[in-house]
Amino acid sequence: MNSTGSVVDFESVLESVDLWLTDYIATSHPEIGRMGPICPFVAPSRKNRTMEIRIRLVGHAPTPDLVEEIVRSSLHEYSLTSWQGRNPMLRAMVVVLPDLHSEDTELLDKAQERVKDDYVAQGLMVGQFHENCDVRAARNPQFAVSKAPVPVIAIRSIALHDIFFLSERAEWFQKYREKFGKFFGPQTAPMDAILVERYRKSERDYGYRD
Repeated sequence: MNSTGSVVDFESVLESVDLWLTDYIATSHPEIGRMGPICPFVAPSRKNRTMEIRIRLVGHAPTPDLVEEIVRSSLHEYSLTSWQGRNPMLRAMVVVLPDLHSEDTELLDKAQERVKDDYVAQGLMVGQFHENCDVRAARNPQFAVSKAPVPVIAIRSIALHDIFFLSERAEWFQKYREKFGKFFGPQTAPMDAILVERYRKSERDYGYRD
């Protein structure tokens, strides 16, 4: 029971998240702008049992500080988790806020913005998903990709395609470059031209090359 006196049906919440992951996030979409699922890590993460799902309640009057603290504490919880499976790239945590009402989802957007520095510094990405989320697909800015039936945050390791989300600030790009710069060298296998273009532009923007 939450602080409004209404009961949160945890089983229903988990079923909703499971369907969202299966039928949306782990599948392809005609508006995503590329082949493959919206998130290519969900299916292998679940298959290898390296996805953890948590539920956190915010109560009837959530404040910006409270929602931010939930997102920040999730970073700590992620770091303390005893993960199954050996591949750290497949470690993912989905934190569900089922009683965060539609009119309060902006609090989750703002919390994600404030904590992103801390997550990236640890080599992690944090993203928010909810019914009002306006985050757009990297390859199709007309498509609001981060929709979910209940508010969630998703935590996972930085991946190769995250150049789209880490080129906005020098310190984010530096972290990305430390991890994936070797894949953009002359002796590496060819990769998606749009990734290379964004990477080279970021190198120029932040003084790594003329």
